[in-house]
Amino acid sequence: MPHAAAQEMRSPILSIHPYVPAVEQNGNSICSLASRGECSHKLVAEVRVEFSDGTTPRWRVCGAWLTGNPSAIAHITANGFQEPVVF
Repeated sequence: MPHAAAQEMRSPILSIHPYVPAVEQNGNSICSLASRGECSHKLVAEVRVEFSDGTTPRWRVCGAWLTGNPSAIAHITANGFQEPVVF
């Protein structure tokens, strides 16, 4: 499985912002939650989490991760999506 984070997240998801439209991966714009080169799906959202030190990184994720990660699914079910990131 190319997405190492396809298990329950240790840090809480604060928000999920869909990309409109989805974008191709290239250069440094890759799926943040897959090992480099192991994911070729389009990027579909920005996921914002909160680490225990209070930092809030923004991760680019593909549809395979978004629809297969239990924490993402629980967040979407409870909160839906937040405002989109428009390109």
